[in-house]
Amino acid sequence: MAFGRLKAPLIVTALAISSTNALAGGLSDAEVIGIYAQVNSFDIETALLGELRGQSEEVRALGRMVSGDHSGVRATVHEIASNLGIVPVLPPSRIQAAMDHDKVTTALRAADPAEFDALYLKHEIAFHRAAIDAVNGALIPETDAPELKAHFEAVLPAFEHHLNANIEAAKKLGVAVE
Repeated sequence: MAFGRLKAPLIVTALAISSTNALAGGLSDAEVIGIYAQVNSFDIETALLGELRGQSEEVRALGRMVSGDHSGVRATVHEIASNLGIVPVLPPSRIQAAMDHDKVTTALRAADPAEFDALYLKHEIAFHRAAIDAVNGALIPETDAPELKAHFEAVLPAFEHHLNANIEAAKKLGVAVE
């Protein structure tokens, strides 16, 4: 069954995002921005898959909303970085997160259409939980620039809205969430 085959990569990506917490204690603002842009890019790619492959209007609408919102967030953080004269940098430890994300997108692309919505929603719920934890637990505490802290604090309600919208869609579609 495809679900059993796909479950592990989906969980791995959530863990890769939350592993940002392990970096706490030494991130530069360039690294914070790099990680944040990477995570937003991951979710844009996944959301576009939801928009294109979703079987329900709920999943397609979530994909449109999330890809649009995260594209705006990514553009804003790059503008902040430019204004501060910061060039985003990814720490070497984020290579594994990129490889894990590739596994997720590959698995979602290969998913049976009948299973796609459930797999997508479970991934997005885990992803947003991990991303919110990473912003709160690592990115905000590690950021030196007040403009970045203010941005992170301002976008958290939108990330929480995405999480709640995915949970509500899962409930509506009868997808069990943990």
